[in-house]
Amino acid sequence: MTWGFTMTCSFTMTCRSALALVPVLAGLVATAPAQDTITVLRGARVLIGTGQAIENGVVTMAGGKIVAVGDAKLEVPGGAVIVDCAGKVITPGLVDASTTLGIAGDVNEQGDEITAAVSVLDALDPRDKGLARALRAGVTTVQVNPGNKNVIGGLGAVVKTFGESAERMLVREDSGLRLTMGAEPSGGNRASRGGTPASIYYRRPTTRMGVVWETRQAFYRAIAYQEQKTIPGAPPPPVDADLEVLLRALRGELIVRTTARAEQDIRTAIRLANEFGYKTVLDESTEAWSVLDAIVAANVPVLLAAPSRGIAGDGAEVRWATARLLAQRGVPFAICSGADAGALDLGREAMFAVRFGLDPSIALRSVTSEAARLLAVEDRVGSLSAGLDADVVLWSGDPFDPTSSVVSVWVGGRRVVP
Repeated sequence: MTWGFTMTCSFTMTCRSALALVPVLAGLVATAPAQDTITVLRGARVLIGTGQAIENGVVTMAGGKIVAVGDAKLEVPGGAVIVDCAGKVITPGLVDASTTLGIAGDVNEQGDEITAAVSVLDALDPRDKGLARALRAGVTTVQVNPGNKNVIGGLGAVVKTFGESAERMLVREDSGLRLTMGAEPSGGNRASRGGTPASIYYRRPTTRMGVVWETRQAFYRAIAYQEQKTIPGAPPPPVDADLEVLLRALRGELIVRTTARAEQDIRTAIRLANEFGYKTVLDESTEAWSVLDAIVAANVPVLLAAPSRGIAGDGAEVRWATARLLAQRGVPFAICSGADAGALDLGREAMFAVRFGLDPSIALRSVTSEAARLLAVEDRVGSLSAGLDADVVLWSGDPFDPTSSVVSVWVGGRRVVP
């Protein structure tokens, strides 16, 4: 399987070319509704999110979008609300590429081993305290996943951390299909051994081997289902929602986000993706450090679970320098909080990776532009570029300085923190 991920980053807004955006700014302002406020953040060090920085920078927002980014020479339109940010740092809103935030209670639908058609969006609670906490820490966009108790757990969604309703928060629906390797989907299951099952937990699978077989069986069923549809003169099979979702994955329309923490599970995840030809992302791959050659050869990206955590599921061995090792081998990756209740705020997790050797500019990209790209939402969020959503964070200092804190957060140009 080949899937062309690269770590290339473009910066289309240099300090000099930003001046050319003044006519664009004037045009957008002229067409914006009268009630829209033009906000100008001025005087901070601006970290674009793609590796570049502007000293004494200016960020202009209007109509919920970023209109211009440049240096102090960038013209400020009349009537704008000017925020003095001298001595502070501006970044894009942080992007957490793997979470279970926004879901109250259990995140697993365990009615079956394969629940591909369930959608996490149907359970999203905009008032969830976890979303509010992430917002205060500068996280403005998250990928919300179903849990890992099922072999195939359902559809995730990319949402903002602020909004009055799930519909208003939505950035991308059906942003990935949750697949889980390892012991978690079989944990707690019990074979009935010929007796009468007493609950849903008397079910398969009960081993790692069974988890992999359930995965294969599901995709085999989807292939047979598609073949049955195309038999000339034969009646079409009854619609199966789960199999329809699996077919979307086989056609490349859905990314399969595979939780694989231990070395053998990472290898199995890659092998299954090659076998069926679907695109995959390795999620919570704690032992990625031990299989770097296989990951590079497969050209698959990694969503790295909270780097600060010294423990991991499935008996995986934690190496705190894993983010640095991935960067050295050119593996596309994002740092995430995952489903770990003990994880630090996302910015702190990136800071932890910097402490263990990761370049700070790469660390910032891993929680902004690169995370957005791996979620296929880079046309909306992840960097400070004209036309993108005005999701902006103002920090008291360098975001990876332990003494720094979030001062203000804008989502869609609206100041929501404080």
